[in-house]
Amino acid sequence: MLEKNIKTIINGMTSQQGYLLEDITSKNNNSELWTVSKSINGLDYRIIFMTPTSLNQLIEYDIPADKNNIYILLSEGELNSDESDKVLSANNLLQKPLIRVNVSEKKVNYSQNVKLEVVNDLVSIMNNNNLRSRSEKTNVKDKPWITIIIIAINILMYVVTAYLSYISSGSVLNSDTNVLVLLGAKVNELINQGQYYRLVTCMFLHGGIVHVAVNMYSLYAIGPMVESVYGKTKYLAIYFISGIGASIFSYIFSTSISIGASGAIFGLLGAVLVFAITSKGKTGSGFIKSILSVIFINIFIGVTMPGIDNFAHMGGLIGGMLVAFLVNFKIKE
Repeated sequence: MLEKNIKTIINGMTSQQGYLLEDITSKNNNSELWTVSKSINGLDYRIIFMTPTSLNQLIEYDIPADKNNIYILLSEGELNSDESDKVLSANNLLQKPLIRVNVSEKKVNYSQNVKLEVVNDLVSIMNNNNLRSRSEKTNVKDKPWITIIIIAINILMYVVTAYLSYISSGSVLNSDTNVLVLLGAKVNELINQGQYYRLVTCMFLHGGIVHVAVNMYSLYAIGPMVESVYGKTKYLAIYFISGIGASIFSYIFSTSISIGASGAIFGLLGAVLVFAITSKGKTGSGFIKSILSVIFINIFIGVTMPGIDNFAHMGGLIGGMLVAFLVNFKIKE
């Protein structure tokens, strides 16, 4: 069953995430190692898949050091940590980038120096493909339904916005400001009049096709991971409280009209950072650095580009971190 799951993950990584298949043949030419590779930000990464029974067979292969090798250990259920550590140590893997996957519970644990993009790709494949365990078929509840529903609502609201904008100004690619105000954008003067619902509705409105596309891609990339780590209920709380916190920060510090899901998405990034810090023994410092780099890059983009509500981003980030600290993480609800 694990072999089928590995093939499913490899197929997903190659067909959906742009990875390339690689063949590493054993020294005696009797077997091949499951690997895929991809260039990320100018660096080449090789993903090597293993099972508890195939760990001791690694010695049969000369794994090239021409790329950054990341090892993924898949198992049915929890591994005995002492026994697995002995085998990993014997194969000199304890100090190398390693991801442990519990297929039965769709649970992913991260080790030192694991590239964030690789983790996100793996989580996305885990959540959107039919991985099966010995004891159960794919559980519908394990799919990232909250993320899917939120994305659907945002897209639906953009369709409505585009339609009304077309009637108003003849454009479907850029939202008409009057339409955005009508549908619930954050407008300080109107909130002062008691229209507090705008602190929520503005989270589902976008200024154009590029705006909604970028935000929904970001949500699709990070959302399933947070939903898996914290569970659906806590994920929903993190998303909405972060979004409302973003709106409140924007209301306090900015008089401009504000819209978009990016504040809530920053909250999800904050939640991942909290998970990385509180689980440092599993995630490692490399994962924390990757999360911080993503956050800082997005903050830098917001500061250097016009028309971006940076106060909302900061409010969402702080809100997401606070909620994550309060609820703590839970791999599966």
